Amino acid sequence: MKRIALVTVLVLGCLMAAAKVYKPSDIRPVHLEDRNRYVCNPDGILSQEAVNRIDAAFRTIEDSTGIQTLVAVVKDIDPDDCFEFAHQIGEKVGVGRSSSDNGLVILLSTGERCIQFATGYGIEGVLPDALCKRVQERYMNRYFADDKWDEGMVAGAEALKDILLKGEYGQDDDKLGAIEAFAAISVLATLFILFVILLVYIDRRSRRCPKCGHVALKQVSVSTISRSNGVKKELVTLKCTHCGFITSKNRTSYYSTGGHGGGPHIGGGHFGGGGSFGGSYGGGHFGGGGAGSRF
Repeated sequence: MKRIALVTVLVLGCLMAAAKVYKPSDIRPVHLEDRNRYVCNPDGILSQEAVNRIDAAFRTIEDSTGIQTLVAVVKDIDPDDCFEFAHQIGEKVGVGRSSSDNGLVILLSTGERCIQFATGYGIEGVLPDALCKRVQERYMNRYFADDKWDEGMVAGAEALKDILLKGEYGQDDDKLGAIEAFAAISVLATLFILFVILLVYIDRRSRRCPKCGHVALKQVSVSTISRSNGVKKELVTLKCTHCGFITSKNRTSYYSTGGHGGGPHIGGGHFGGGGSFGGSYGGGHFGGGGAGSRF
């Protein structure tokens, strides 16, 4: 009976350990314990070799750019919203410096099957949302889809190092930006041409003589019918220069009454990601920057 009881306790203990659900406050800021560590990997999801390579990549990034990173790799999270969880980590730990808000949080939740980047205010220009998303899609998600956590996290860390130190991804972005700009200009040019064609069509239709069909109506006189409260109504007389047919039509136009009106003033606002929790990282702040993917 004692043996059965012992086995039961061990099994229950294993189940409880396996069922650990992490809150943002459970994520250890391992960088504060060792300046060369950036990865919190309490469930042992990543191998030690992968952790070492990721730590080395972010050590190089911090030495070269000052960007401070915290990587959290866990199974189950609460809240189960990966965006909210990652941003809470950033704020509560204070990842980044308060003077530059240069923190980066990377969350991998294998239970929620999500990867989330959260960027501090100060690096949203260096790592815009679209770029964060493309790093995940181009380098990480194909591994995560097959539960290859080591490969995906190492590939993402190396890609971020190349972007931030060498600008290699930036060259691709420049090309993509040029293509997108050309496409936008082409669309605008097409719309402008169609608009001009429409104006020409309307003008020709308004000048077409209802008797002979030639585009030959010319304005010969205009008389004011009424003028009140900024609205002017006129009678326009037209004559066809081809057949001599005379017709008239009413025309309404608008004029300023000299009044001055003003709409409400809309000021600017500053939106943050919640309260400030100043950790030894420096107390960096997080807004809504970053990107997330599910796989």
